Amino acid sequence: MNLSLEGKAFGELPSGEEIKIFTLSLADKISLSVINYGATWTHLFLPDANGKIQDVLLGFDTLEGFIHEEYQKNYCYIGSTVGRVAGRATDNKFILDGKTYLLPPNQGNTHLHGGVEGWDKKVWNYQTEESQTAIAVHFSYTSPDGEENYPGKINIKVSYKLDLTGKLSISYQATSNRKTVLNPTNHFYINLSGDFTKTIEGHTFQVNADKFLPMNDNSLPTGELKPVEETVFDFRNPKTLNSTIESDDEQVKIAGGIDHCFVLNKEGEQAILIDPFSKRRLRLYTTSPGLQVYTSNYLSGAFKGKRDIAFPKRSAICLETQFFPDSHNQAHFPSIVLDKGEVFDSSTSFIFDCIA
Repeated sequence: MNLSLEGKAFGELPSGEEIKIFTLSLADKISLSVINYGATWTHLFLPDANGKIQDVLLGFDTLEGFIHEEYQKNYCYIGSTVGRVAGRATDNKFILDGKTYLLPPNQGNTHLHGGVEGWDKKVWNYQTEESQTAIAVHFSYTSPDGEENYPGKINIKVSYKLDLTGKLSISYQATSNRKTVLNPTNHFYINLSGDFTKTIEGHTFQVNADKFLPMNDNSLPTGELKPVEETVFDFRNPKTLNSTIESDDEQVKIAGGIDHCFVLNKEGEQAILIDPFSKRRLRLYTTSPGLQVYTSNYLSGAFKGKRDIAFPKRSAICLETQFFPDSHNQAHFPSIVLDKGEVFDSSTSFIFDCIA
């Protein structure tokens, strides 16, 4: 099978900046498209068990969709790279070396996913790479000191790579010129059925995690690393998502579904997602300590995307590999502090296939 990498114009921002789309493909096995606006995933075409190829990512076919006001005000971050710090921060602040950094709110009174002009809204530089065994698009961005009131100038590179086996990888490398905090992730929304009018509640999910992070009424971790045993968040053996979503568990009520970080075990596959109808399967491996699982509880049909579909509630799941949310305010969580000159390095890989 042959690898191919193509790039072309995707549109222009109101500022006049041209946005490009790149498509990484392996014959009829897998095809991923990404744009340099937000280093965003736009399309992922996969065959089902019968060979039918469908796009499984929520999103838009045009740049206008990603910058439309109706979409932007819903804070969905579909397919985008989010940063500097994914998630929320207690009281919209953190303390580093005795100094308090106040973070600007962007979702009501909450600072979310990097702030008002996070990395999802930036135009990234790009470079492509091709060999006999793999192809890649490397996006890079320099975040200036003080951007969204975070300290330090960060040079960040996000790479999307596809190899001859069909393995798809995300990697992050970053450095800062002064001590700071960093916790990026990708916020892709996936529905393995390829039918965005249907929910993902019937998908089977498994995660290699003995603990998860309960959250408070402000969607912030309470600080507890709670064992999943004897809770509805026990996905150590595969079960349908609706078995948790439809429960009367207090944590499910707070989130309106699942919107929780799982504390990943290090060995083996960290997560498996299966659509029982198309038989498509996703297997996930990551160096990150956490997996934020979000069942698109706040999609509401407020905007239209691909195929002119107004994406309904729970029409996708997000699998965000990252450090724990609010780690800059929780001393016992794995640290997201990045020292001057230190290299941040994180990677996540996906293998897509079909079950028998």
